[in-house]
Amino acid sequence: MSFTAKVKDEICSIDEMSACCYNAMTYGLLLCGRSFNSVSMMLVTEHEGTAKLYAEAVEKITGNVPLIKCSQAGKYSVSVSKKTDRLKVLEHYGVSEKTVSVRINRSNLADECCYAAFLRGAFLACATMTQPQKSYQLDFLLSYLHLSDDMLKLMQELEVFAKMVRRKNSYVVYLKSSEAIEDLLMILGAQNSALEIMQIKIEKDVRNKINRKVNFETANIDRSVDAAMGQIEAIRKLKLNGKFDGMSADLQELAQLREQNPESSLKELGAMLSVSLSRSGVYHRLNKIISLAQSEE
Repeated sequence: MSFTAKVKDEICSIDEMSACCYNAMTYGLLLCGRSFNSVSMMLVTEHEGTAKLYAEAVEKITGNVPLIKCSQAGKYSVSVSKKTDRLKVLEHYGVSEKTVSVRINRSNLADECCYAAFLRGAFLACATMTQPQKSYQLDFLLSYLHLSDDMLKLMQELEVFAKMVRRKNSYVVYLKSSEAIEDLLMILGAQNSALEIMQIKIEKDVRNKINRKVNFETANIDRSVDAAMGQIEAIRKLKLNGKFDGMSADLQELAQLREQNPESSLKELGAMLSVSLSRSGVYHRLNKIISLAQSEE
């Protein structure tokens, strides 16, 4: 199941709703469908619960149940086929048959609580989300420019700051911030979905920190191995050139230990010496061995 479907399931499961909020939600649902005017009024969705809610809203207004069709691809379409029914719906929401520009009629949002209810319906009608495990984006895909502008303003009043872009013949009001998406989902009443995104963010953050630490440690190991191989190569070169025996006893002891313990750290090598030496001291002695080998080239 997609994350969008999860959110829509959660919204559809909300039972307690005042009459004004139910009216605002169904207004958002119908207004933000594929079309909303006297000529065409329909919704196309992949979510069965949304299709049923749309049909229920139309029935309550008109007394007639619109037919829900489902394609082989799993898309549901609900259409108000009779013009008389479309006019009843428009009248119910205070929209004139002659209205050219589709906009939000604020008279259907009786109180501030209705703002969230309207957006709840709009989400059901036209919103999609990416899987939060991959990225964070929530889009409202709308058919009308002025409606998109009104949506932006309404969301701003709820302190959710979205952006808008045109995509072919549609307009997309979108959020890309995980925090903004979480805030909006909480406003819509989809608290479980908002909490799931927060949990996914925490898991991502922990995973990224672990990966960074592993990468850092791996890089350190690689550097240590490369350094040890360079030291061993220098020691073997000195032996081949007959210069090894001419080194001081303390350098010879360290060189032998390095050859025998290629994976040991400088600190560990220092502890193995007959007279313990600090990491810095071991480092300087090994560098002296490398310098001696290079001077023989």
